[in-house]
Amino acid sequence: MPFLRVLTNAEIKGGADKVAENAAEMIAAELGKPISYVVVTVKQNRTMSFGGKVSNLGVLAYMDSIGFGNHKEALAQQLTEYFVAQMEGVSARNVNIVFNDMPAEDVAIGGSLMG
Repeated sequence: MPFLRVLTNAEIKGGADKVAENAAEMIAAELGKPISYVVVTVKQNRTMSFGGKVSNLGVLAYMDSIGFGNHKEALAQQLTEYFVAQMEGVSARNVNIVFNDMPAEDVAIGGSLMG
C-alpha cells in the first residue's frame, strides 16, 4: 500500500536496485506497514530540469500511501537524506517529494480492495 516512485537525472550510486530495496525498508519501518505491501520504483531520466536547467541534478518522488499518520515529516527527512547520499551531486534543495494519502477503497492489492 505504500508506493514510492523516484525520478532522478543524477547518477545513482550502487544502482537503482539498491536504492529501491533500501527505500522500501525505510518506508516500511517508518510507517509500520508490512514490507510485503511496499512498492518502490526508481527511474533515471536525463531530460529532467530543476530550476529550469537540465544541468541541475535532483530527485522528484511521489509517495502514495493509505494513511501516513504523523510520519510525513520524518519520512520526508529520511528519504531526502537518503537520496542526497545515493544520487551523485544532488543537494537537499533539489529533492522534491509529493505525498498523496489514498483512501483504502481506492487501492487494490492482489485483486482485493484494501477498504
